[in-house]
Amino acid sequence: MKTRFSIFLAAVLVSACGGGNKLHFTQEGVEPSPVPDVPRQEFLEPAWRQGLAGQFGSGTGRLRPAHDGDQVVVAGPGGEVAAIELATGSTRWEVDLDMPLTGGVGIGDGIALVGTLTGAVIALDRDDGTEVWREAVGGEVLAPPAVAPGIAVVRAGDGRIVGLDTATGVVSWTVSKAIDGLTVRGMSRPLINGRGAVVGLADGRLVAIDIDRGRTLWETPVGTRRGASEVGRLADIDADPELLGTVLYVASYQSRLVAMALGTPRVIWSADVSTLKNFGIDADRLYVTSQRGTIVALNRFTGEVVWEQDQLSGRGLTGPLAVAGQLLVGDFEGNIFQLDPANGAIRAYQRLSGGAIVGPFVLAENVILVTSENGRVHALSLR
Repeated sequence: MKTRFSIFLAAVLVSACGGGNKLHFTQEGVEPSPVPDVPRQEFLEPAWRQGLAGQFGSGTGRLRPAHDGDQVVVAGPGGEVAAIELATGSTRWEVDLDMPLTGGVGIGDGIALVGTLTGAVIALDRDDGTEVWREAVGGEVLAPPAVAPGIAVVRAGDGRIVGLDTATGVVSWTVSKAIDGLTVRGMSRPLINGRGAVVGLADGRLVAIDIDRGRTLWETPVGTRRGASEVGRLADIDADPELLGTVLYVASYQSRLVAMALGTPRVIWSADVSTLKNFGIDADRLYVTSQRGTIVALNRFTGEVVWEQDQLSGRGLTGPLAVAGQLLVGDFEGNIFQLDPANGAIRAYQRLSGGAIVGPFVLAENVILVTSENGRVHALSLR
């Protein structure tokens, strides 16, 4: 009888660089490249910093902040959830759920959602943090829930996609998609557009769902399980799908990145680029931290590679963030590197306290939210 295994590859190496052990958030399995000989500059200005109980690790790197208007909601792996005023960093409310959290934060429709390894989704009131409801979805919750008016879409670890009523937490519908074999367990966030959602699965399929009825509209393979071994056959969609205009961009691990026409499974172009990380996007290009640890820029309209930067390989890079004519990536030592989006040249870097930068950067208005492994959430503004 075949045993089903799950692994989390996002943090496997421990490095003693720079004194003391640091988590090395990488899949490349190579020695970290040295920090390039570029200026150390404060190109991001600290706005505020929030400390959370518990240390972020490989399994909680997706426990990302979420913003809603003038406030940010942050969650720590130990169960602490807090709402922070975006402009000042003042705490508006704080609760301790006294349980490990693994999925979140999702926000909208007056609630903030977090998920647990045991399969519970907990809704807190957006304004005062009181618990509104909690509901079991049957499988571990590792991805942030997505919220639309009336419905929260939750991706469970066993392949189920669940629609929860935002007012009561009652399960409105369940879509079950069986996942066999080894998975990376990073899990992408569902993307809601209007009354439809697209959800990436751990076997490389992309599913579109009518969120009012819980009906599958279509599904299509993005990644292909093509290796000889179980590890070689990993094809998870772990980077969040991105929508720009009428084009949807989706990436699969050990497979490809595709551009699709919105509302259909029709592929406009595909590129042989593998990633587990969220990618950056601007008017002209997509920016991807590849499986090999390089940063790749692709033409957004054709999928052709524009440039590739390999000077930061082995440094456990985050996904890139394209903002205000800059390209930013973080690494396992807390460095943020500033790249030129036109050619990939590394312009400068600065270092944050708190260890490795985990999870994706979150852009909230004009503030960049960055999570460090020791439980700090940094709010940074562009100079």
